[in-house]
Amino acid sequence: MVLGIPLFLIFGVYGVVNAYLPVMLSGLGYSVTEIGVLQGMFEAAGMAFPILVNARVDRRGNYVTVITLLALLMIVVLPPLVAFRSFWVTGLLLALLAVGFKGTVPLVDTLVSRSLGGNATDYGKVRVLGSIGFVCVTLLLQFTSVVDSTSASSIAVAIAVPCALFAASVPLVPRLFARISLARARRSGAGTPVAGADPQPKADRGDSSTAVSIGSPRAFVAAFPKSYWAGIALVFLGFFGMTPSQRFFSLYVRDYLGLESYAGLWALSAAAEVPFMFLSGRFIRKYGTKGILVFSLAAIGARNLVYAAIPTFGGAVIGQLFHSVCFGLFHPAAVVFIGERAPKRLLALALTMYSSVSVGIASVLGNVAGGFVIDRFGYRVLFVVFAAFPLAGVLALPAFSKRR
Repeated sequence: MVLGIPLFLIFGVYGVVNAYLPVMLSGLGYSVTEIGVLQGMFEAAGMAFPILVNARVDRRGNYVTVITLLALLMIVVLPPLVAFRSFWVTGLLLALLAVGFKGTVPLVDTLVSRSLGGNATDYGKVRVLGSIGFVCVTLLLQFTSVVDSTSASSIAVAIAVPCALFAASVPLVPRLFARISLARARRSGAGTPVAGADPQPKADRGDSSTAVSIGSPRAFVAAFPKSYWAGIALVFLGFFGMTPSQRFFSLYVRDYLGLESYAGLWALSAAAEVPFMFLSGRFIRKYGTKGILVFSLAAIGARNLVYAAIPTFGGAVIGQLFHSVCFGLFHPAAVVFIGERAPKRLLALALTMYSSVSVGIASVLGNVAGGFVIDRFGYRVLFVVFAAFPLAGVLALPAFSKRR
């Protein structure tokens, strides 16, 4: 699928950043607590920008221009990030990097979701190309000498190259040339109900043809149904619980396990998610989005407990294999869940809220708290503490369902 080309390349960028950003910051001389705060600043900037900008992009339909500019921003910010070694300057530059890094994915996700139309459950079949790109890049980094992990400049170049290829790919994809107008989005209607999806009263879904002002916080909340916000809360707990494995894993492997195989282990986790993401539509049709979300939350908690209970290379391998469910099913189910419940004319904003609130705020708080916990109590305590949150979401869901 042509829409998979930019996904392949942008998640190649993710492969480098996820595996090497904390290593780069460590090489610049920052402590684990400082790395946690810096990564929190990175996540906060990546959270705020899409919320402010993507709603306007959704109205204007100028996706290609904005995505290309965001990709170029990532490239421009890398040289000063390596050159300056002041905590606050580094924080500012990371914030600019995050604007491009976090701003592109919800826009590409919106294009994919709208292109699929009534076949929204096939999102995973397109998104899986992003996972394949992640695997290819991390395997390249693990088994070649392309990147010197002790050199910040080498890591910066490894980020810039797939960024440049991504920027070049966006205008070359025919479907990305199309400006998707608000009128066209309204004409597409609310979409075809998904077989096996969670039932939802019409009043709870929101009417895509009704003008809704979102100028005030109360109106903004009211623009989306209650079930949407409940899903956002559950996904928040899931991504908060994934912070140790998503943001501190490379440091855990290097500093606690004493290994240099973190890029290969990242590749293993991404490879494990590929078949599950590809088949996610089948699972969603059979079990519904809510069932998949709850199962994935339980798996996220179990994954953290595995890292804590088996602090060896074998335990790391087992934990990385959990990524098949923790993200391979969790992310597509969350995207489809949002598509089921959000008003169609607010789809880009709804997906941005998912990316920025459920993922972004969870990562901001998780990074700051995680760095503190590691410095004070160590990695095993980190995994135990963060296992509690997704498991709390599993326990809280029956109470929420009963109230509804």
